[in-house]
Amino acid sequence: MENLYPLFERNRILKKELLWSLRDYSFAHIQLEYQEHGQGILRGCDISVQGKELVISPGILKYGKFVCLLTEEERISFAPAERMQYLRLKAEVDKTSPDYIAYRMEYFLTSEEEKKENEFELCRFCLSSGARLRDKHRDFTDMGTQYDTVGFIHADWGGLGGKTLAPAITRCFARTILESGNSQPEDRSFAYLCMNQLGAVPAYTLTSYLRYRSTSGLDAFKDNQSLYQSMCAIVASIGQGSEKKGNTRKEKHRILVD
Repeated sequence: MENLYPLFERNRILKKELLWSLRDYSFAHIQLEYQEHGQGILRGCDISVQGKELVISPGILKYGKFVCLLTEEERISFAPAERMQYLRLKAEVDKTSPDYIAYRMEYFLTSEEEKKENEFELCRFCLSSGARLRDKHRDFTDMGTQYDTVGFIHADWGGLGGKTLAPAITRCFARTILESGNSQPEDRSFAYLCMNQLGAVPAYTLTSYLRYRSTSGLDAFKDNQSLYQSMCAIVASIGQGSEKKGNTRKEKHRILVD
């Protein structure tokens, strides 16, 4: 086994074997980097509201075992609908050509709640007539607001080991923890991990922390909504200055008089 690295110098001939090596390196690197991630959004795809358009930044999507690059900014028009709307990304595979396999991605807005297996949710919102859609949240609990607010709780993000929460949620949670004076050492350690994570926090790491820190005694997390609600409970307990139940051991100090 060998690796060929072309020398881009004057009077050097770029042979077909070297072109093949460039092709293989460019695809192999990104496939190897994300081979243990679940399918879904891996990086980028940030969403902002500009006028009557949703602006989606470039990003990376994993569909099946293939990692797709979304290299251009996209804009999707929206209007009040008085019902929940879902911004999704549809991935399709075209194998009709004998020379290549084409992975085609398309953003679209729909009111259909049911999602196909080749569709990935980026955000959802319910916009009322006469209202303005906002993409900024006042605090962590505000991220669960359904009306007139872009919501990321149910976004399909792929993390190490499987599906997980969007970085927008975990980073907002981390900022809330770090700004509080009542957070526990384990809270701050987890917050630093969230802030330093380039992509999404792995699902196992997230659920392990929530099981350890949860004040409600929850031991199972069925979906993204239950994860978010458990995080909200932790934020509320920290805001009230309460101690973590069941895991924080308080030691009694005694004075012995001889």
